[in-house]
Amino acid sequence: MLKHIVLFAAAFTATAATAQSKLTNRDIWASPTFSSEGVGGLASMKDGVHYTAMEDDAGEPVIAQYAYRTGDKVATLVRGKDLVPAGGKEPVEMDGYAFSGDEKKMMIETGSEPIYRYSYYAYNYVFDRASKKLVPLSDVTKAKQRLATFSPDGSKAAFVRDINLFVVDLATMTEKQITKDGEWNQVLNGATDWVYEEEFTLVQGYAWSPDGNRLLYLRSDESGVKEFDLTYYKNQLYPSEYRFKYPKAGEANSTISLHLHDLTNSSTITVPLGTDETDIYIPRLGFTPKGAAWFMRMNRLQNEKLILQVDLPVSGAKSRPTSREIFRETSKTYVDVTDDLHFLADGSAFVYTSERDGWNHIYLQPIAANGSEVKAPATASALTRGAWDVTGVKGIDEKNKRVIFTASKSAPENVEVLAVPLSGKGVIALSPEGGVNNAEFSTGFRYFINTRSTRNSAPVVTLHEGSGKQVKVLKDNAKLNKALTEYGLVPKEFFTFTTPEGVELRGWMMKPVGFQSRERYPVFMTQYSGPNSNEVQDQWGGRNQLWYSMLAQKGYIVACVDGRGTGHRGRDFRHITYGQMGKYEVEDQIAAAKWLGQQPWVDKDRIGIFGWSYGGS
Repeated sequence: MLKHIVLFAAAFTATAATAQSKLTNRDIWASPTFSSEGVGGLASMKDGVHYTAMEDDAGEPVIAQYAYRTGDKVATLVRGKDLVPAGGKEPVEMDGYAFSGDEKKMMIETGSEPIYRYSYYAYNYVFDRASKKLVPLSDVTKAKQRLATFSPDGSKAAFVRDINLFVVDLATMTEKQITKDGEWNQVLNGATDWVYEEEFTLVQGYAWSPDGNRLLYLRSDESGVKEFDLTYYKNQLYPSEYRFKYPKAGEANSTISLHLHDLTNSSTITVPLGTDETDIYIPRLGFTPKGAAWFMRMNRLQNEKLILQVDLPVSGAKSRPTSREIFRETSKTYVDVTDDLHFLADGSAFVYTSERDGWNHIYLQPIAANGSEVKAPATASALTRGAWDVTGVKGIDEKNKRVIFTASKSAPENVEVLAVPLSGKGVIALSPEGGVNNAEFSTGFRYFINTRSTRNSAPVVTLHEGSGKQVKVLKDNAKLNKALTEYGLVPKEFFTFTTPEGVELRGWMMKPVGFQSRERYPVFMTQYSGPNSNEVQDQWGGRNQLWYSMLAQKGYIVACVDGRGTGHRGRDFRHITYGQMGKYEVEDQIAAAKWLGQQPWVDKDRIGIFGWSYGGS
């Protein structure tokens, strides 16, 4: 009898453990079990041999300093208890931080309040590392600030408040208002409108000159843009209305102008844009390392992109600047706006990415020293080549004369970290092949911290030398990977198929636990399909992936296909949707559903599809 009781107890325990390992919505969305670890608030210090990170030390937020050479902690630079404002009693909460150029001061953000996708309001404080004094950047009784940054030399800081641009002298904490005509839904100074933020990912509409004496800023006149109303429910019984400028296709956009403020004589001049056309975009602006201002200009159709360099008068002089064209690119469809433009330190050339040969690759473009204009990329040399796409440029390693970049070189579902000499002779791998890699480099590119995951494993954070040699594993997420095993994560499998039109499409699939090929299963299709997006990647999908795994545990096949218009497949595959959004995306999802329905293990009468945002809802 005792033997039977023991066997029953063992069987009950095994059954309970099996039941416990099944995913639930509460496990997925509310439990910390499935949170992944990373290096939060990572920033390289200017010496290029140390980095900092935001951490929790026994419940206290701290900014810790680490040595790149070993990955070991060497100091604690700031403790939460240090962040008590002058005259205050309690420390402020630290949402983010940034060093001044000389690293003697730090900008501490607190009270962050989101606006749109990337923008937010916050109060900013200046922390002096030597005295450990914390003072507000501006009067905290006034509205919160936006886009607070130090000048490169660390002597000043700029910010936007009430859509106007301000500068603070940090030695005296004297505040100076640069613009005065900012008004909600009328004029923006130094900050961008909704279109620039959403479509160009440009939020900060100003830039410091390298010497800290000038500010280049955008002014957006949106008085002629039509308004849109949103209804908000913010923990209240009745809704509130939010009205903002929202141009639709064919309607008026903001009118953009570019201005240069000289802090040495408090003068502001308008920068010539090189055209009389007003329906244009200025989606990027800045200064070269040598101190020349530059900006990117595009037409409304976004099929022409120009880079113009601004020849500035000597600081303090009041003569007008002149703009000259140093690059032009056109397309029969559209030209992308990216952050892949990087100037060489001596100002002789810049690198950029272009799809001109059918794939997104890196080019080196010389700049004429005699002031003549360069109206076509004919003089550019290709640094990378092949039937694969560069996905981003990290920067130029001047010491080793190479460009650091990421690309889907081995397969469309992968992203690897690579380097190419400025001579263009030979691409070098810096990260492991396969998976999706995201690297943050030290100042000077001597080291990098890489975050890599695959479709069936959580991210691993590793420290590397600039050559790619691994120094240390910083975060292995072993606890999360163990939980994924215990809860029976259903693996993703990649597949390809060819549509009736002869187009090969790539996808991933999760099959039910205990899959039997003789059975017929319902299918849950998920997709996004937006331009240059990718859902089919060899990358850990976080809690969404756990939810798909839960569906597979309940007997569903979950499938995802990247159709035409998505990224990492070359220009023609990506641009085919131009002028007819939704046509090929829908056709390819229909083709995917039909292909799935033809498989002997699919119940073709039970196929559903889901998509968020561009994906359908």
